[in-house]
Amino acid sequence: MLYQKNDNPDYNRRIYINRRGNEIKEKTSANLISEYGLQMRSLRPVEVESVFGNIKGNFGIRRFVLKGLNKVDLEWGLHCIAHNMRKIVAAMR
Repeated sequence: MLYQKNDNPDYNRRIYINRRGNEIKEKTSANLISEYGLQMRSLRPVEVESVFGNIKGNFGIRRFVLKGLNKVDLEWGLHCIAHNMRKIVAAMR
C-alpha cells in the first residue's frame, strides 16, 4: 500500500516547474564543467568549513569567553594558532 498524505483517492497534487530556474541551473553546470570553469575551480583554495567544524565540534569552542571585537579577534587568533599547531604535530608523526 502506498502512503498518501490525503486519504481522498481523487486528490490531485500540483507540481510547479520553474523553467527559468532550470535554464539557469543548466547554464551554471555547463560553465562549471567547461575548460575555463575547471581551470578557475582549480585556483580556488581548499574549503575552510572543515576548520570551523573542527574547532567547534572536536574542541568544543562554541562561544567566545572575552567581550569586545578586539578581544574576540585575539581569542579567535589563538584558537587558529592552536589548530595550526595541532596540524603541524600531526604531520610530524
